[in-house]
Amino acid sequence: MKKLYFVTNSEAFEEEKDFFRSVESALKGGVDYIQLREKNRSDKEVLRLARELKAMADEYDTPLIVDDRIDVAFAAGCGVHLGADDLPISVAREILENDAIIGASVKSVERAREAAEEGADYFGTGALFPTKTKVITRPTSLETFRAIKSAVEVPVFAIGGINEETLPKLKGLPMDGICVVSAIQYAEDPERAVKELRKLLETV
Repeated sequence: MKKLYFVTNSEAFEEEKDFFRSVESALKGGVDYIQLREKNRSDKEVLRLARELKAMADEYDTPLIVDDRIDVAFAAGCGVHLGADDLPISVAREILENDAIIGASVKSVERAREAAEEGADYFGTGALFPTKTKVITRPTSLETFRAIKSAVEVPVFAIGGINEETLPKLKGLPMDGICVVSAIQYAEDPERAVKELRKLLETV
């Protein structure tokens, strides 16, 4: 079964309580993973959020993964997702517990093979579609995605602009799941949005 990976974005909320309410709604909907992605907060703030989300995610037996920050992942007892400019996966594995989830963003077959050898547990590959999030990323073609998937045994997740309209366009793509930000975080009812995405995911 393909997995649904939820990437958070608190910048859309004026009140932090509304952010947490949105995240819990998504957890109720049944996301398989949740990533805390905070590019513009202090170290102390990111750690505080990570600990609060970790406690919330644990209630739903959902793994929490922190974007970029190995130190925060260590302090909060969760996994980490690393980009091309972050510390090496091998360093993250030395710092974190052996069973910690370590993911990586990859955009080429060469990088995917390297990251697989370094011990990554999964890959996020994209952006497959234009995205509304403020994270700067270059597009990734479906051909490149297929090449990466065929080159490694590590699970590969599609990311970038995936929602109820674009997901059907991925039918037949050999992906292990999807990473979603806006279609869940900005939904009026994230729980319902998750359930609808899950239904669609079963058809592609």
